[in-house]
Formats: sequence, C-alpha cells, structure tokens
Amino acid sequence: MFPIYKKIVITLISVIAVSILNAQKFEPYEKILKLDFDNLNKQAMAEYLVPIRPGNHSTPFWNQYAKAFIYAPSFEFAPYKKASYYIYTVNDTISFRTDSITCPLSEVWDKIPVGKNELIVKSFDKKGKYLGEAGRRSFEKKYPFTGPYVQNVRTYKEAALKGLFYFCHQPYFTHWLTSQEPDMSYIHNAYPCKIVGATISVAVMIARLNPEFRDKAIKIAQNAAQFLIDNSRPADAPLAFFPPTYYGKELTARKEENIGKAMMMEAVYVADAFLDLYDLTHEKKYLDHALGICETYLKTQSEEGSWPVKVDYESGAPVNEAKAIPTSLISLFDRLKEAGYTQFQRAREKAFNYIKEGIFPVYDWHGQFEDMTVFIHRYENMTNCTAAPYAELLLKDKESTSQDIDDALELIRFCEDQFTIWNVEPNKNGIHPIGTPCVFEQYHYQTPVDDSACNMINAFMAAYDKTKDPLLLAKAISLTNTITVWQDASSGFLATLWMVRPGKSFWMNCTYKSVKTLLFMDEYLNQLIESENE
Repeated sequence: MFPIYKKIVITLISVIAVSILNAQKFEPYEKILKLDFDNLNKQAMAEYLVPIRPGNHSTPFWNQYAKAFIYAPSFEFAPYKKASYYIYTVNDTISFRTDSITCPLSEVWDKIPVGKNELIVKSFDKKGKYLGEAGRRSFEKKYPFTGPYVQNVRTYKEAALKGLFYFCHQPYFTHWLTSQEPDMSYIHNAYPCKIVGATISVAVMIARLNPEFRDKAIKIAQNAAQFLIDNSRPADAPLAFFPPTYYGKELTARKEENIGKAMMMEAVYVADAFLDLYDLTHEKKYLDHALGICETYLKTQSEEGSWPVKVDYESGAPVNEAKAIPTSLISLFDRLKEAGYTQFQRAREKAFNYIKEGIFPVYDWHGQFEDMTVFIHRYENMTNCTAAPYAELLLKDKESTSQDIDDALELIRFCEDQFTIWNVEPNKNGIHPIGTPCVFEQYHYQTPVDDSACNMINAFMAAYDKTKDPLLLAKAISLTNTITVWQDASSGFLATLWMVRPGKSFWMNCTYKSVKTLLFMDEYLNQLIESENE
C-alpha cells in the first residue's frame, strides 16, 4: 500500500474509533429515563381526539386561517335553515351524523388519513330530506407524535458549549474587539436590538464558560453595548433609551414601512443583555440603561396594560391598531423583581392581566416580528412565539389557579397542533425536506426554526414540572434531540432553520436560545436521573 493511502486509512480508522468512543460516553436520555413509548404513543393518540378550544356561541373560532391539525378540529359553519341534523363526510368515504353544525371531527379523527383531506357537511330535515350543503373545508392532518424519534448525537451540554464557542472564531463576532460599529457582512445586524443585543448576551455567556476567551468576550460585549448606547434615543425622547430596531440597508431595514419605525418589544432584548453584562462586570452604566428602557415601558403602557406592536421611532406614535403580546417584557420585569427592583411590578401585573383578559379569551396569538408586516386582522398570522411563552408564564406563576394550569396545558396543545411537526413525507428523491421533529414559527413563515422549537421545549418542560406527565417530557426530549442532530459536528454551528437549503443563514438570537435551552435541559434531566437513581 502506498504511504499516502496508508496514512489516509489509518486516519479514517482513528476518526471512526474516536467517534465510536464518543458515542459510548453517553446513552440517549429517553433510554436512561426509561420512557415507555408504546404507552406514551397510545396516550398521545387518545389526546388527539379532543379538540383544542372548540368555538361556540360564546367562544370564537380561532382556526379560520389554520390549514393543518394534529388534534381533531372543530370548524365554524352556519346553521342550515330547518335542518334537524347534519352528516359530516371526509373524502367521500368517512361519515358520521350529528345534531351540531360545529361538531368536532373527534368521532372519526383516528380514521382520517395523514395528508390533505376534504370535509363536506350536508344538512337534513327531521324526515331525512336532504336540504343542501351547509359547508365544506379543506384541511391537512399532520403526523401524530409516535416516538422515539432521532436520538441526541452528543450530550446536551456538549452541544451547547460547541454551539456557544463557535462564535469565538467568527469574524463578525470578533469584529467587536476593535470596533463599536457592527460588521454588516453579517446582514442580520440590520436588527440591532435583537442581534447586537444577542451578541452581548452570547459574549457574556462565553466569558463565564470559556476562561481562555474571557477577556476578549468581555471586550466584545462592551463594544457592542456601547454601539447600542450611542444609537439609543435621548433621555427626553418619547422612546427614551430605546436603541433602533432597524439599522442600515440590509434585509427589511431598507423597506419603506420600516424606515424610522420601531418594534416596541425589541428593546426588551437590549435591557436583558445589559443586565447580563452588568451582572458580569458590575459597570453601573449598563444597569442604568436597562432601567431607563424599563422606565420608558412604564411611561408608554396603556391603561389596559398593553403597548402597540410597532411605532414611529421619534414620536412613539403607533403605526396601526395592532397591540403587542408582552410575554418577554413580563419576564424582564420578573427578573428585575428578583434583583430587588420592584417598581415595575404594577406594570407587570397590568401586562399579565391584559394577556389573560384581552388576548386569551379571543385566542388571537398574533405574530410581532420585525421582518414581517404587522397585521391587524385577527387570527391571520398566529405564532407559537407569543402563545408558548405565555403558557410557560402561567405554569411558573406561583399564584396560578387550577384553571390557569388547565388553560396553559391547552395552550401548549394548541401550539403543538398548529406549529409542531413530528414527521413529514420524503420528496420524490427520497429526501426529507425538513428536520423533524421541529416547530414552525408562524402561519406566514411555515419554516422550522430552532427558536420556536425551544419555545415548545421550555413550555413542555414547564408543564412536565407541574404535572409529571411523561408524555410532555418525551415531547420535549424529542425536540431537543433534533437540535443536536442539526448541529454541524465539526464547527459546532447550530442551525436556525432545520431545512435542506444552501448556505448557513442563521440568527444569533436563535442560537443563543438554543444554547440556553440545551444547558437547561442538561441540568434538569441530570437532576431527574439522579433523583430516580437514589
């Protein structure tokens, strides 16, 4: 054998051997926890027969724009004059009779195939005479939960640290070592609150977890923070201390509808990041700026407890009637309370009650994204990004009632129903176009995003912590495992979009969310394993 080929063979054997040894260092979490998937899958199938908050004369139908379901849906049709009963027929073959024009499909849901389906509702009088078609609806039935799915390819902690330390070698990140302006070759810096804020939080976490890069990470965080401070609105402005939502001419920052505008909930990311940096360095200017942002939230909150989604950056005037769902701001106020700053608690309670009394009853979990047009039509662009965090807040609130807990659990089922994808069919080439299990972000962006998966993981785990239902744990682990599978093994890069596509387009704030979620899951599951072994 030629020496060069011998060297290649030896190298390959070494790599395979190391991979085998690494694989043997841990067992899949679901195996260690002895999750009984046979029974869990049966439990899931039984739960899918129960509709998610079906509408009626007092509860609005939220699913008029929904296209796909895991749980048996209930659709809104108008009663047919003189009708005594109705026959629901799916795909011309699956039928049942009911007296209700809004009857859920529970009776036949387990018989309806996965994929596209057509429902026709026909009306009849009391003598059985056909009166006419009362309505029809096309819909897709999604795959149910049927675990186990992909196993984690490395421990959650290793995946988190590799994903975090990936940034130590990225030019757009190390650029902040010598500059107080963003590197716009990383085009997502067009959203400073979200991305430069995430840069600070990522750098702070690196400083805490990577001693070799600590000093550089602190400098990166300080320079990024100074950019946000220098570009914030002055103390006497309506949006005092708010950094810009948009910057430069990349992505949607150049769109006319965004020039000179700000998303009200984006400054939350910066306040959180500044608190992270203050906790690390104890430099008071970061605390002062974070508190300044929060004081502006106090001044701009409406009497009902809400804020607009989008406003003029100079005047603070709303661009339309759309109102924010302030779950992230509530969490920020909670963080400040734990640190001893209680002046925001009244605003926190007003915001919480606004969601509980203004959003939850109508179930309008609309999106509030800086790269999407802000819609005001109810149910048009629903998202898990407002619904799942609110469910988590309910589950973690010490004052939550049993009804609050039930509401939170149903809300988690809603997010699973509308945004979670447990499996998909391969395309004609035998390739699965997306990584599953996964979670889509919103109606207008039917794409698997790691941040959305983290929303569901955290909500499932909050529900598991409250109920100890192993099905919730199994669902959380299944989604977390996908994060490790879609991580680049050599670099540690954590993909934002779990789909087959060219390039490595990603959002740093989403990566940060994945890292935090992986670390949380690692700590929680290890404690759970230890407690079960005692």
